[in-house]
Amino acid sequence: MGKHRIRSFKIRISSILAPREKADCVVIGAGVVGVALARELALKGREVLVVDSASKFGANTSSCNSQVIHAGIYYLPNSLKALFCVRGRKLLYSYCPEHGILYKHMGKLIVATSPAEIPNLYQLMNRAAQNGVDGLRMLEGFEAMKMKPQLQCLKALFSPVSGTVDVHSLMLSLMYLEGYEAILIQIFACCGEFEFWVLSRSEGS
Repeated sequence: MGKHRIRSFKIRISSILAPREKADCVVIGAGVVGVALARELALKGREVLVVDSASKFGANTSSCNSQVIHAGIYYLPNSLKALFCVRGRKLLYSYCPEHGILYKHMGKLIVATSPAEIPNLYQLMNRAAQNGVDGLRMLEGFEAMKMKPQLQCLKALFSPVSGTVDVHSLMLSLMYLEGYEAILIQIFACCGEFEFWVLSRSEGS
């Protein structure tokens, strides 16, 4: 089985006008979504080029988010966001333990602190049920405050399937596939420095 390795190259501006790298697919953005897409394409036998303006993968939104694994509560029913969130959450909970990625499956409380907010909780519960979110429970305020004594609320919607994930470990896992190599190409141009990742099969794999 071939080894994973990173190689770096400096390419002149003229090389941008006549690029020499070839790939079947180009993914723009080396955040968690971009590297996940690149991984799936590579596993299907494609030569994938990942392009990003940062000096490393996951340097922008993916490194600054809350790392929450969302249940799929808020999105409009039958929307792509709702479908992908619910399916992606289930896949993520399967993927993380298989690849040694730190995650917590601890649930989430959405609270109503005034009577006017209570109908909104029921609307969210109904929407989540349409999206296929499992295990939701409407709690009285005292039940929620037993779980989190620092809370002050009248009611709370409990989502047991929400959680968090170590996003950096997740991206590392997605970037480095068994039997593949990651080739890092640095391009220095007048508009800045760009990083290209080429995901390809290692020799001997």
